Amino acid sequence: MGDHNRSRTTRYAAVIILGAVVVALLFPIVDGLSVAGFLGDKTYLLILQDNYEIRPTGGLMNAMAVITLHNGQITNLQYYYGNSQDPNNSSPPLRKLVQLDGPESFTKFFHTNVSTLTDSNEQYDFASFAPKMQSDFYNATGYRVDGIIAIDLTAVKSIMNVTGPITVSGDVITSRNVADRLHYDSGSNVGDVKTPLINLMKALTFDIAGSITNSSVPQKLALWTTLQRLESEKHVQIYPNTGFFLHTSGGERRPPTADFISVVDNALGTGKADVGVNRSIDYHVTLLLDGSALSNLTLTYTNNCWWDYDVFTTTLVPPGAVLVATHHTTGGWEVSDRPLVTRGDGFTAFSWDNYAAANTQSRVTYLYKTPNRVDTRGPGYQYDLFVNKQAGIDRYVLSTSVQLPPGTWPIDAENVGANQVHTGDVHVHVGYT
Repeated sequence: MGDHNRSRTTRYAAVIILGAVVVALLFPIVDGLSVAGFLGDKTYLLILQDNYEIRPTGGLMNAMAVITLHNGQITNLQYYYGNSQDPNNSSPPLRKLVQLDGPESFTKFFHTNVSTLTDSNEQYDFASFAPKMQSDFYNATGYRVDGIIAIDLTAVKSIMNVTGPITVSGDVITSRNVADRLHYDSGSNVGDVKTPLINLMKALTFDIAGSITNSSVPQKLALWTTLQRLESEKHVQIYPNTGFFLHTSGGERRPPTADFISVVDNALGTGKADVGVNRSIDYHVTLLLDGSALSNLTLTYTNNCWWDYDVFTTTLVPPGAVLVATHHTTGGWEVSDRPLVTRGDGFTAFSWDNYAAANTQSRVTYLYKTPNRVDTRGPGYQYDLFVNKQAGIDRYVLSTSVQLPPGTWPIDAENVGANQVHTGDVHVHVGYT
Protein backbone atom coordinates (compact mmCIF):
# COMPACT_ATOMS: atom_id res chain seq x y z
CA MET A 1 0.00 0.00 0.00
CA GLY A 2 2.87 2.38 -0.56
CA ASP A 3 5.82 3.55 1.46
CA HIS A 4 4.39 4.62 4.80
CA ASN A 5 7.75 5.75 6.16
CA ARG A 6 7.98 9.00 4.21
CA SER A 7 10.49 11.54 5.45
CA ARG A 8 9.44 13.90 8.19
CA THR A 9 10.87 16.73 6.11
CA THR A 10 8.25 16.10 3.44
CA ARG A 11 5.41 16.21 5.89
CA TYR A 12 6.55 19.36 7.67
CA ALA A 13 6.93 21.26 4.41
CA ALA A 14 3.56 20.07 3.18
CA VAL A 15 1.69 21.06 6.33
CA ILE A 16 3.11 24.57 6.10
CA ILE A 17 1.14 25.10 2.94
CA LEU A 18 -1.90 23.44 4.50
CA GLY A 19 -1.97 26.05 7.24
CA ALA A 20 -1.80 28.84 4.71
CA VAL A 21 -4.60 27.32 2.68
CA VAL A 22 -6.97 27.15 5.63
CA VAL A 23 -6.67 30.86 6.36
CA ALA A 24 -6.94 31.77 2.68
CA LEU A 25 -9.91 29.47 2.19
CA LEU A 26 -12.05 30.30 5.19
CA PHE A 27 -11.36 33.94 5.98
CA PRO A 28 -12.85 35.67 2.89
CA ILE A 29 -16.21 33.95 3.13
CA VAL A 30 -19.12 36.00 4.46
CA ASP A 31 -20.69 33.03 6.20
CA GLY A 32 -17.22 31.91 7.27
CA LEU A 33 -17.23 34.04 10.44
CA SER A 34 -18.10 30.98 12.47
CA VAL A 35 -15.77 28.53 10.73
CA ALA A 36 -12.92 31.05 10.95
CA GLY A 37 -13.25 31.32 14.73
CA PHE A 38 -14.95 34.71 15.04
CA LEU A 39 -17.89 33.21 16.93
CA GLY A 40 -15.76 30.91 19.07
CA ASP A 41 -12.52 29.06 18.43
CA LYS A 42 -12.63 26.38 15.74
CA THR A 43 -10.25 23.45 15.40
CA TYR A 44 -9.68 21.60 12.13
CA LEU A 45 -7.83 18.54 10.97
CA LEU A 46 -5.81 19.37 7.85
CA ILE A 47 -4.82 16.52 5.55
CA LEU A 48 -2.41 16.65 2.63
CA GLN A 49 -3.28 13.98 0.07
CA ASP A 50 -0.50 13.04 -2.33
CA ASN A 51 -2.44 12.53 -5.56
CA TYR A 52 0.72 11.27 -7.27
CA GLU A 53 -0.29 8.09 -5.37
CA ILE A 54 -4.03 8.08 -5.84
CA ARG A 55 -6.40 6.85 -3.12
CA PRO A 56 -10.22 6.71 -3.16
CA THR A 57 -10.61 10.09 -1.40
CA GLY A 58 -7.87 11.84 -3.40
CA GLY A 59 -4.43 10.52 -2.52
CA LEU A 60 -2.01 9.04 -0.01
CA MET A 61 -2.45 10.94 3.28
CA ASN A 62 1.09 12.30 3.52
CA ALA A 63 0.66 14.70 6.43
CA MET A 64 -1.84 15.91 8.99
CA ALA A 65 -2.06 18.86 11.32
CA VAL A 66 -4.50 20.13 13.91
CA ILE A 67 -5.03 23.88 13.57
CA THR A 68 -7.05 26.20 15.82
CA LEU A 69 -8.45 29.49 14.51
CA HIS A 70 -9.40 32.46 16.68
CA ASN A 71 -10.80 35.52 14.93
CA GLY A 72 -9.32 34.31 11.65
CA GLN A 73 -5.84 33.84 13.10
CA ILE A 74 -3.90 30.64 13.77
CA THR A 75 -3.50 30.27 17.52
CA ASN A 76 -2.36 26.65 17.67
CA LEU A 77 -0.74 24.33 15.18
CA GLN A 78 0.06 20.71 15.98
CA TYR A 79 1.83 18.55 13.41
CA TYR A 80 1.31 14.85 12.87
CA TYR A 81 3.21 12.68 10.45
CA GLY A 82 3.32 9.04 9.48
CA ASN A 83 5.63 7.76 12.19
CA SER A 84 4.83 9.95 15.16
CA GLN A 85 3.86 13.35 16.49
CA ASP A 86 6.89 13.21 18.76
CA PRO A 87 10.16 11.75 17.31
CA ASN A 88 10.71 9.98 20.63
CA ASN A 89 7.23 8.47 20.75
CA SER A 90 7.42 4.71 20.25
CA SER A 91 3.66 4.44 19.69
CA PRO A 92 2.89 6.85 16.84
CA PRO A 93 -0.84 7.73 16.82
CA LEU A 94 -1.24 7.80 13.06
CA ARG A 95 0.10 4.25 12.80
CA LYS A 96 -2.63 2.89 15.05
CA LEU A 97 -4.93 0.30 13.53
CA VAL A 98 -8.56 1.19 12.92
CA GLN A 99 -11.51 -0.83 11.74
CA LEU A 100 -12.53 -0.25 8.13
CA ASP A 101 -16.21 0.46 7.69
CA GLY A 102 -16.16 -1.07 4.21
CA PRO A 103 -16.38 -0.74 1.38
CA GLU A 104 -17.02 -4.40 0.75
CA SER A 105 -15.27 -4.31 -2.62
CA PHE A 106 -12.00 -3.46 -0.84
CA THR A 107 -12.34 -5.56 2.32
CA LYS A 108 -13.50 -8.64 0.43
CA PHE A 109 -10.90 -8.36 -2.35
CA PHE A 110 -7.97 -7.90 0.05
CA HIS A 111 -9.40 -10.08 2.86
CA THR A 112 -8.96 -7.42 5.55
CA ASN A 113 -11.07 -5.04 7.57
CA VAL A 114 -8.31 -3.17 9.43
CA SER A 115 -5.83 -0.52 8.38
CA THR A 116 -3.53 2.08 9.86
CA LEU A 117 -5.15 5.47 10.32
CA THR A 118 -3.01 6.97 7.54
CA ASP A 119 -4.22 4.30 5.10
CA SER A 120 -7.88 4.27 6.12
CA ASN A 121 -9.27 6.48 3.33
CA GLU A 122 -10.79 3.56 1.45
CA GLN A 123 -14.36 4.88 1.18
CA TYR A 124 -15.61 5.76 -2.28
CA ASP A 125 -15.65 9.50 -1.59
CA PHE A 126 -14.43 12.05 0.94
CA ALA A 127 -17.92 12.80 2.25
CA SER A 128 -18.33 9.16 3.36
CA PHE A 129 -14.82 8.96 4.80
CA ALA A 130 -14.59 12.24 6.74
CA PRO A 131 -17.06 11.53 9.60
CA LYS A 132 -15.30 8.26 10.43
CA MET A 133 -11.89 9.94 10.18
CA GLN A 134 -13.07 12.58 12.63
CA SER A 135 -13.95 9.86 15.14
CA ASP A 136 -10.88 7.69 14.47
CA PHE A 137 -8.53 10.67 14.78
CA TYR A 138 -9.97 11.49 18.19
CA ASN A 139 -9.58 7.89 19.35
CA ALA A 140 -5.96 7.86 18.15
CA THR A 141 -4.83 11.29 19.36
CA GLY A 142 -7.38 12.62 21.85
CA TYR A 143 -8.03 15.68 19.63
CA ARG A 144 -11.62 16.64 18.83
CA VAL A 145 -11.90 18.63 15.62
CA ASP A 146 -14.80 20.68 14.29
CA GLY A 147 -14.12 19.75 10.69
CA ILE A 148 -11.68 18.30 8.19
CA ILE A 149 -10.01 20.02 5.24
CA ALA A 150 -8.14 17.95 2.67
CA ILE A 151 -6.03 19.30 -0.18
CA ASP A 152 -3.77 17.58 -2.68
CA LEU A 153 -0.58 18.53 -4.50
CA THR A 154 -2.53 19.95 -7.44
CA ALA A 155 -4.14 22.41 -5.03
CA VAL A 156 -0.80 23.26 -3.43
CA LYS A 157 0.74 24.10 -6.80
CA SER A 158 -2.28 26.13 -7.92
CA ILE A 159 -2.33 28.17 -4.72
CA MET A 160 1.40 28.85 -4.95
CA ASN A 161 0.85 30.11 -8.49
CA VAL A 162 -1.11 32.94 -6.84
CA THR A 163 0.77 33.50 -3.59
CA GLY A 164 4.24 33.15 -5.09
CA PRO A 165 7.36 31.24 -4.03
CA ILE A 166 8.70 30.73 -0.52
CA THR A 167 12.30 30.38 0.67
CA VAL A 168 13.16 27.48 2.96
CA SER A 169 16.72 27.18 4.30
CA GLY A 170 17.99 29.27 1.40
CA ASP A 171 16.16 27.24 -1.26
CA VAL A 172 13.41 28.84 -3.33
CA ILE A 173 10.30 26.64 -3.48
CA THR A 174 7.89 27.46 -6.30
CA SER A 175 4.72 25.97 -7.74
CA ARG A 176 6.84 24.23 -10.36
CA ASN A 177 9.22 22.44 -8.03
CA VAL A 178 7.25 22.03 -4.81
CA ALA A 179 6.01 18.49 -5.57
CA ASP A 180 9.41 17.30 -6.77
CA ARG A 181 11.09 18.87 -3.76
CA LEU A 182 8.72 17.17 -1.34
CA HIS A 183 9.25 13.81 -3.02
CA TYR A 184 13.02 14.28 -3.21
CA ASP A 185 13.25 15.18 0.47
CA SER A 186 11.10 12.17 1.25
CA GLY A 187 13.61 9.83 -0.36
CA SER A 188 16.80 11.47 0.84
CA ASN A 189 16.10 12.15 4.51
CA VAL A 190 14.42 9.01 5.78
CA GLY A 191 14.81 8.72 9.53
CA ASP A 192 16.62 12.07 9.87
CA VAL A 193 14.93 14.16 12.57
CA LYS A 194 15.83 17.85 12.32
CA THR A 195 14.30 19.81 15.18
CA PRO A 196 15.60 23.21 13.95
CA LEU A 197 13.92 22.55 10.62
CA ILE A 198 10.67 21.74 12.38
CA ASN A 199 10.78 25.05 14.23
CA LEU A 200 11.57 26.91 11.01
CA MET A 201 8.63 25.29 9.28
CA LYS A 202 6.29 26.31 12.06
CA ALA A 203 7.47 29.91 11.81
CA LEU A 204 7.00 29.87 8.05
CA THR A 205 3.45 28.65 8.45
CA PHE A 206 2.49 31.83 10.24
CA ASP A 207 4.51 33.98 7.84
CA ILE A 208 2.78 32.53 4.78
CA ALA A 209 -0.64 32.80 6.37
CA GLY A 210 0.07 36.43 7.17
CA SER A 211 1.22 37.18 3.63
CA ILE A 212 -2.06 35.81 2.26
CA THR A 213 -4.12 37.87 4.71
CA ASN A 214 -2.20 41.01 3.75
CA SER A 215 -2.18 40.36 0.01
CA SER A 216 -3.55 42.87 -2.50
CA VAL A 217 -7.18 42.90 -3.63
CA PRO A 218 -6.35 41.49 -7.10
CA GLN A 219 -4.37 38.69 -5.48
CA LYS A 220 -7.25 37.89 -3.13
CA LEU A 221 -9.65 37.75 -6.08
CA ALA A 222 -7.26 35.47 -7.98
CA LEU A 223 -6.97 33.24 -4.94
CA TRP A 224 -10.76 33.14 -4.52
CA THR A 225 -11.24 32.12 -8.17
CA THR A 226 -8.53 29.48 -7.85
CA LEU A 227 -10.10 27.99 -4.73
CA GLN A 228 -13.53 27.83 -6.37
CA ARG A 229 -12.05 25.89 -9.27
CA LEU A 230 -10.11 23.56 -6.96
CA GLU A 231 -13.26 22.92 -4.98
CA SER A 232 -15.29 22.07 -8.08
CA GLU A 233 -12.54 19.72 -9.29
CA LYS A 234 -12.29 18.04 -5.85
CA HIS A 235 -8.71 19.07 -5.14
CA VAL A 236 -9.94 20.90 -2.03
CA GLN A 237 -12.52 19.03 0.06
CA ILE A 238 -14.17 20.13 3.27
CA TYR A 239 -16.27 18.46 5.95
CA PRO A 240 -18.85 19.43 7.06
CA ASN A 241 -19.74 21.00 3.72
CA THR A 242 -22.15 23.76 4.74
CA GLY A 243 -22.27 27.42 3.88
CA PHE A 244 -21.99 29.57 0.77
CA PHE A 245 -18.61 28.33 -0.43
CA LEU A 246 -18.55 24.93 1.17
CA HIS A 247 -21.86 23.59 -0.11
CA THR A 248 -20.36 21.44 -2.90
CA SER A 249 -16.92 20.74 -1.47
CA GLY A 250 -17.57 17.43 0.26
CA GLY A 251 -16.72 15.31 -2.78
CA GLU A 252 -20.03 13.44 -2.72
CA ARG A 253 -20.97 11.09 -5.51
CA ARG A 254 -24.00 11.96 -7.60
CA PRO A 255 -27.29 10.54 -6.31
CA PRO A 256 -28.13 7.43 -8.31
CA THR A 257 -31.42 8.75 -9.77
CA ALA A 258 -30.24 8.23 -13.36
CA ASP A 259 -27.50 6.31 -15.11
CA PHE A 260 -24.08 6.96 -13.62
CA ILE A 261 -20.43 5.92 -13.66
CA SER A 262 -18.02 6.47 -10.79
CA VAL A 263 -14.48 5.11 -11.18
CA VAL A 264 -12.56 4.86 -7.90
CA ASP A 265 -8.83 4.08 -8.12
CA ASN A 266 -6.46 2.96 -5.38
CA ALA A 267 -2.74 2.83 -6.30
CA LEU A 268 -1.02 -0.24 -4.85
CA GLY A 269 2.45 0.86 -3.87
CA THR A 270 3.89 1.64 -7.31
CA GLY A 271 5.53 4.92 -6.37
CA LYS A 272 4.39 8.24 -7.82
CA ALA A 273 3.21 6.80 -11.14
CA ASP A 274 -0.15 8.60 -11.14
CA VAL A 275 1.58 11.76 -12.34
CA GLY A 276 2.28 9.96 -15.64
CA VAL A 277 -0.93 7.96 -16.09
CA ASN A 278 -3.66 9.06 -18.50
CA ARG A 279 -7.20 7.80 -17.98
CA SER A 280 -9.91 7.31 -20.59
CA ILE A 281 -13.57 6.36 -20.19
CA ASP A 282 -15.45 5.07 -23.25
CA TYR A 283 -19.15 4.51 -22.65
CA HIS A 284 -21.63 3.31 -25.26
CA VAL A 285 -25.20 2.63 -24.18
CA THR A 286 -28.10 1.08 -26.07
CA LEU A 287 -31.49 2.13 -24.72
CA LEU A 288 -34.33 -0.37 -24.98
CA LEU A 289 -38.05 0.32 -25.34
CA ASP A 290 -38.78 -0.46 -21.68
CA GLY A 291 -36.14 2.07 -20.47
CA SER A 292 -33.56 -0.54 -19.56
CA ALA A 293 -30.14 -0.38 -21.17
CA LEU A 294 -27.24 -2.46 -22.40
CA SER A 295 -24.03 -0.67 -21.45
CA ASN A 296 -20.52 -1.11 -22.84
CA LEU A 297 -17.91 0.57 -20.64
CA THR A 298 -14.16 0.55 -21.33
CA LEU A 299 -11.57 1.98 -18.95
CA THR A 300 -8.08 2.58 -20.33
CA TYR A 301 -4.97 3.40 -18.31
CA THR A 302 -2.01 4.60 -20.37
CA ASN A 303 1.15 4.46 -18.31
CA ASN A 304 3.70 6.95 -19.64
CA CYS A 305 6.13 6.34 -16.79
CA TRP A 306 9.27 4.25 -16.92
CA TRP A 307 8.10 2.30 -13.89
CA ASP A 308 5.10 -0.04 -13.57
CA TYR A 309 1.67 1.02 -12.41
CA ASP A 310 -0.60 -1.17 -10.29
CA VAL A 311 -4.04 0.13 -9.35
CA PHE A 312 -7.10 -1.42 -7.73
CA THR A 313 -10.09 -0.07 -9.66
CA THR A 314 -13.69 -0.14 -8.52
CA THR A 315 -16.37 1.03 -10.94
CA LEU A 316 -19.73 2.02 -9.48
CA VAL A 317 -22.79 1.71 -11.73
CA PRO A 318 -26.57 1.77 -11.06
CA PRO A 319 -28.14 -0.68 -8.61
CA GLY A 320 -29.50 -3.81 -10.19
CA ALA A 321 -26.86 -3.86 -12.92
CA VAL A 322 -26.08 -7.36 -14.17
CA LEU A 323 -22.63 -8.11 -15.55
CA VAL A 324 -22.86 -9.95 -18.87
CA ALA A 325 -19.26 -10.14 -20.06
CA THR A 326 -15.81 -8.68 -19.46
CA HIS A 327 -12.57 -8.30 -21.36
CA HIS A 328 -9.31 -7.30 -19.65
CA THR A 329 -5.87 -6.74 -21.14
CA THR A 330 -2.65 -5.56 -19.49
CA GLY A 331 0.29 -4.64 -21.68
CA GLY A 332 -1.26 -6.58 -24.57
CA TRP A 333 -1.88 -9.72 -22.47
CA GLU A 334 -5.43 -10.91 -21.89
CA VAL A 335 -6.54 -11.62 -18.33
CA SER A 336 -8.96 -14.49 -17.80
CA ASP A 337 -10.04 -13.69 -14.22
CA ARG A 338 -13.45 -12.13 -13.69
CA PRO A 339 -13.94 -9.01 -11.56
CA LEU A 340 -15.36 -9.01 -8.08
CA VAL A 341 -19.00 -7.91 -8.12
CA THR A 342 -20.42 -6.39 -4.93
CA ARG A 343 -23.52 -4.33 -4.18
CA GLY A 344 -24.15 -1.46 -1.82
CA ASP A 345 -26.75 1.15 -1.01
CA GLY A 346 -27.66 2.56 -4.41
CA PHE A 347 -24.95 1.01 -6.57
CA THR A 348 -23.34 -2.07 -8.08
CA ALA A 349 -19.55 -2.30 -7.94
CA PHE A 350 -17.17 -4.03 -10.35
CA SER A 351 -13.64 -4.35 -8.91
CA TRP A 352 -10.38 -5.46 -10.49
CA ASP A 353 -6.64 -5.14 -10.04
CA ASN A 354 -5.31 -3.31 -13.12
CA TYR A 355 -1.63 -3.53 -13.98
CA ALA A 356 0.11 -1.46 -16.65
CA ALA A 357 3.82 -2.04 -17.13
CA ALA A 358 6.02 0.90 -18.02
CA ASN A 359 4.94 2.57 -21.27
CA THR A 360 2.01 0.20 -21.84
CA GLN A 361 -1.76 0.24 -21.44
CA SER A 362 -4.19 -1.60 -19.21
CA ARG A 363 -7.75 -1.86 -20.51
CA VAL A 364 -10.89 -3.38 -19.04
CA THR A 365 -14.31 -3.58 -20.70
CA TYR A 366 -17.58 -4.28 -18.90
CA LEU A 367 -20.75 -5.27 -20.73
CA TYR A 368 -23.73 -5.06 -18.41
CA LYS A 369 -27.49 -4.57 -18.32
CA THR A 370 -29.21 -1.97 -16.15
CA PRO A 371 -32.89 -1.61 -15.21
CA ASN A 372 -34.94 1.42 -16.25
CA ARG A 373 -32.83 4.60 -16.15
CA VAL A 374 -34.99 6.75 -18.46
CA ASP A 375 -37.12 9.59 -17.09
CA THR A 376 -40.59 9.69 -18.66
CA ARG A 377 -41.80 12.80 -16.87
CA GLY A 378 -42.59 15.75 -19.10
CA PRO A 379 -42.59 15.74 -22.89
CA GLY A 380 -40.69 12.91 -24.50
CA TYR A 381 -38.04 10.80 -22.81
CA GLN A 382 -34.98 11.99 -20.93
CA TYR A 383 -31.80 9.94 -20.62
CA ASP A 384 -29.19 11.32 -18.21
CA LEU A 385 -25.74 9.99 -17.39
CA PHE A 386 -23.60 11.38 -14.57
CA VAL A 387 -19.86 10.70 -14.72
CA ASN A 388 -18.28 11.38 -11.37
CA LYS A 389 -14.62 12.37 -11.37
CA GLN A 390 -12.55 10.90 -8.56
CA ALA A 391 -10.98 13.40 -6.19
CA GLY A 392 -7.27 13.90 -6.88
CA ILE A 393 -7.44 13.04 -10.58
CA ASP A 394 -6.40 16.04 -12.69
CA ARG A 395 -8.20 15.15 -15.90
CA TYR A 396 -9.63 12.31 -17.96
CA VAL A 397 -10.85 11.72 -21.51
CA LEU A 398 -14.53 10.85 -21.98
CA SER A 399 -16.18 9.37 -25.06
CA THR A 400 -19.92 8.67 -25.04
CA SER A 401 -22.54 7.50 -27.51
CA VAL A 402 -26.25 6.78 -27.00
CA GLN A 403 -28.24 4.47 -29.28
CA LEU A 404 -31.94 5.25 -29.00
CA PRO A 405 -34.74 2.65 -29.04
CA PRO A 406 -36.14 1.69 -32.45
CA GLY A 407 -38.71 4.11 -33.80
CA THR A 408 -37.54 7.11 -31.73
CA TRP A 409 -35.53 10.19 -32.69
CA PRO A 410 -33.45 12.68 -30.72
CA ILE A 411 -34.63 16.12 -29.58
CA ASP A 412 -31.55 17.48 -27.85
CA ALA A 413 -28.18 16.28 -26.57
CA GLU A 414 -25.41 17.47 -24.24
CA ASN A 415 -21.81 16.22 -23.84
CA VAL A 416 -22.28 13.36 -26.27
CA GLY A 417 -19.21 12.74 -28.40
CA ALA A 418 -15.66 11.40 -28.52
CA ASN A 419 -12.41 12.40 -26.82
CA GLN A 420 -13.71 15.15 -24.56
CA VAL A 421 -11.19 16.20 -21.90
CA HIS A 422 -12.76 16.95 -18.51
CA THR A 423 -11.45 18.09 -15.13
CA GLY A 424 -14.66 17.63 -13.13
CA ASP A 425 -17.97 15.80 -13.05
CA VAL A 426 -19.88 15.55 -16.33
CA HIS A 427 -23.59 15.43 -17.10
CA VAL A 428 -24.48 13.69 -20.36
CA HIS A 429 -28.04 14.22 -21.58
CA VAL A 430 -30.16 13.02 -24.49
CA GLY A 431 -33.82 13.91 -24.99
CA TYR A 432 -35.85 11.90 -27.47
CA THR A 433 -39.39 11.17 -28.51
